[in-house]
Amino acid sequence: MKKILSAALRLFHKKDHLSPRVVREYLLTSGLFQFEWYATRYPEAAKAGNSPLEHYLTIGEKAGYHPSPYFDPVWYRGHAKGTKKYKGPALLHYALIGWKNGKDPSSVFSTTLYLQEYPEVLKADICPLQHYLQEGVYTGKVAFPRQLQKSSDGAKLLKDMRLIAESDLFNPEWYKKYYADFWDRENYINPLYHFVTRGHAQNRKPNPVFETAWYRQTYAKQVGKENPFVHYLKSGEQQGFMPAPTFCPRAYFKRHKNLSPGETSALKHYIQNGFGIGEPMPKPVVKKTRTNGSAKLPIDPGLRGLIDYTKSELAPQKLTFDSTSLKIHWVIPDFAAGGGGHMTIFRMTEYLERMGHRQTIWLYNPTMHTSETDAHDDILKHFQNFNGRVKFLDKRFEKAKGDIIIATDCWTVWPVLSASNFKRRFYFVQDYEPAFHPMGSAFLTAEQTYREDLDCICASPWLQKIMTEKYGRWAKAFWLAADTKLYFPVPKKKENKRPRIAFYARYFTARRAVELGMLALEELAKTGADFEVHFFGAPLNFTTASFPFVDHGVAAPEKLATIFQKADIGVVFSATNYSLVPQEMMACGLPIVELDGESTRAIFPDTVVTFAAPHPKAIAEAILSLLQNDSKRRKQSKAALEWVRSFSWDQSAKLIETAFQQRLESLFENKKRTLKKPAILSSTGIKASVVIPTLNAGTVFEKVLEAVMDQQTDWPFEVLVIDSGSTDSTLEIVAKYPAVKLHQIAKEDFNHGGTRNLGVELTTGDFIAFLTHDALPANNRWLHNLVTAIERFPNAAGAFGKHLAWPEASPFTKRDLNAHFDNMAKAPLYLDRNSDKLRYENADPVWLQRLHFYSDNNSCMRRSVWKEIPYRAIKFGEDQVWADDIIKAGYGKVYAIQAVVYHSHDYDENETYERSKIEAAFFSHFFGYTLIKNEEQLQKTIESSNQHDENWGKENKVSQADITIRKSLNASRLKGSFDGYHTDTDSMF
Repeated sequence: MKKILSAALRLFHKKDHLSPRVVREYLLTSGLFQFEWYATRYPEAAKAGNSPLEHYLTIGEKAGYHPSPYFDPVWYRGHAKGTKKYKGPALLHYALIGWKNGKDPSSVFSTTLYLQEYPEVLKADICPLQHYLQEGVYTGKVAFPRQLQKSSDGAKLLKDMRLIAESDLFNPEWYKKYYADFWDRENYINPLYHFVTRGHAQNRKPNPVFETAWYRQTYAKQVGKENPFVHYLKSGEQQGFMPAPTFCPRAYFKRHKNLSPGETSALKHYIQNGFGIGEPMPKPVVKKTRTNGSAKLPIDPGLRGLIDYTKSELAPQKLTFDSTSLKIHWVIPDFAAGGGGHMTIFRMTEYLERMGHRQTIWLYNPTMHTSETDAHDDILKHFQNFNGRVKFLDKRFEKAKGDIIIATDCWTVWPVLSASNFKRRFYFVQDYEPAFHPMGSAFLTAEQTYREDLDCICASPWLQKIMTEKYGRWAKAFWLAADTKLYFPVPKKKENKRPRIAFYARYFTARRAVELGMLALEELAKTGADFEVHFFGAPLNFTTASFPFVDHGVAAPEKLATIFQKADIGVVFSATNYSLVPQEMMACGLPIVELDGESTRAIFPDTVVTFAAPHPKAIAEAILSLLQNDSKRRKQSKAALEWVRSFSWDQSAKLIETAFQQRLESLFENKKRTLKKPAILSSTGIKASVVIPTLNAGTVFEKVLEAVMDQQTDWPFEVLVIDSGSTDSTLEIVAKYPAVKLHQIAKEDFNHGGTRNLGVELTTGDFIAFLTHDALPANNRWLHNLVTAIERFPNAAGAFGKHLAWPEASPFTKRDLNAHFDNMAKAPLYLDRNSDKLRYENADPVWLQRLHFYSDNNSCMRRSVWKEIPYRAIKFGEDQVWADDIIKAGYGKVYAIQAVVYHSHDYDENETYERSKIEAAFFSHFFGYTLIKNEEQLQKTIESSNQHDENWGKENKVSQADITIRKSLNASRLKGSFDGYHTDTDSMF
């Protein structure tokens, strides 16, 4: 090893071209390249016919592939200036020189912290990443992420990480597999870092035994605000505290008399020796008891609600209500992205908000969120728009009052029963929850909630029947509905060479009866039938089957739609209440197989599904009957499509609103207003103004203007078009809308900043929204969502909305635009200079770029702030310069994620070059950013971009013609950036 390293170093210092043999030999023996990880992460490498290392050196590095979770070649080259003239692999540069200059291999590994915490590595002159991968990972060393260096509590977190890692009681692989939200992450996240920063606050377990929530509650006084697992390792274990209600260290030592309590950790010994062979956990030993009047027994928090909340009689402050403006309070369990039940709740809150009702959401027992703002952000990011209040259920709940309060699962019933300042209590019943539990406390508690005095809003006629006939409740039903804008049958569907079965494989949700379907597929394969299964809903826990299959894991809605549209048959089971998945499949034209049961018979007509008895052979026969009969498939598909189109979320929301109104009207006096109370307006009566600059806007502008005029808001708005000399049909389009104001200027007088300032001067709204003539609002709530996004934050000066690529846009345009706005959603929706004060004061370029990103294709500003800080009268980039100005002045900006427009461009080579040139010049002139400095960097960047796009295109089945076009555009784009950086910008802006 030393000879190889010495030879490599000598070649490196002479700046000779490194011998490929030396490079390969060094990487083979250093451990810096992880063969198995690379082959798993990039399966195309295994198919390439050469070794993973060879693939990485010839293809992977240029494509930005990672040789291990801790090295990012693209990131490294961007942060290590010494790599610009270096022709060898970036990984070798870091191993030989980069780390000695304090460079990090990626954002998830800090060279500085590793050497600081393990000085023996520095003393031995060993590359820290090499040391970690070869030795440290096996001896309790920690891969500290760079974030710790900038975090205000970084020192404490670092100590916690070391303590946990050295205990050998944190299992990162188990942690990643146990928590489903890790499954579809494309970028590596250090599980230990996640646990110490967020996981423990969400009551996640560090290993299969330790119960974080139980420990926090049981030893609340001792733990305080500390990470419960850290407390256990520091002192809890020494004091004899139990790590879980089912694991008693004293009993374990009594069982293993050869172990010494002072020298051995019972928990560690059990996990390393007993757990894997199925040894039962040691139950608590009967010990001396004591009495403490304030002590609480270690009971699940959900069950504890039975006694923690006192049932009270309803005592509303008023005996009248306004049916047009109900005050509605929801009590919901905490949530994470992807929750189907929560999506239905948030859909209803969004529709009820549109109808004029005022709502508050109370988050019961929050474990996934640490602040109300974060919870509200996540509703907007992952679910629906919501402008009401989001609160944690705490002492403030005692004073909550309104017309209606709603429990949303069996555990939220108990706090709802304690709230008295309401006219009626409701229960939003989405499934028969006792069936979620074995017979016992949880089952009995869930069933008891149906006997309480709550009026039920049920997510199916089947549930309504149970509530009324079995439990005697007042109940009304609504229907689930597929989003037919996303889920629809494709015209001229291509016939599959091998029939495809879309199979819902969420195996950890017992009521989906996935195992029966899996066995049925095995039976089906035995018949010799030719088929291919496309699993979705969860990553599979197997890699071999008796039939061809594809594992889609947890798929985004857009990908799900594609899976359904390309399949021939859908298989999805509902052992209790039906789910939305069957309707989404039907909406895409799929004939489905469903379990034959009481709940499904109550929902689906015979003509829209093929029912199968809950037995693998019966299910296999049902699938086979569809596979072998084209006519049956087409007939069922047509009937199902007609049936599913008869439902909509709008209809369901109206059913729910009517149910609320009718129930209240049967008990109280309805004093509804004939006219809704107007929102607070400006002195002119106009709350928002929409300003659209135009020049030969083309036919798309007609759709844009129609969509703007179709906006639904609770307040008046005005529309102004400023035209700078159009000679096409633009003015005729404006003339079709008498309410639209038109102001004309000479073409030479147009200025991106100055013309928009003129638009503000010519309008009167408190908020001014800007659109370009080719940005089409995606729905009729675009303006409402844009304005309310700003109103949510008093210090926000403005907001920018989300862009979607046009449906006909190239795959690469869609990818890049989605990636950009997905990245925006990773930060809080509201940002100002204090959001990350350290990064702002250190002028972190990545953070500054996030702070000043803003797009006037789809934006809105406060008039009050504009009076203080108007746009600069510049020819390009007025939006980002303004955002930078307001951030520096102490204001903030908002990403209005629910204010969506269709806006994208597929420029040709000349247009791409010119656009990139002016963008690069702009960023250089106003912000000092350097994109591409020299010809050598230009050529390398073109090669790297082309290789990456070639690989991505093939992986995503993009046509070779589109890939070739993309490569030519890469050259134009990067050449434009290079020329723009070297342009004299003094007279440009």
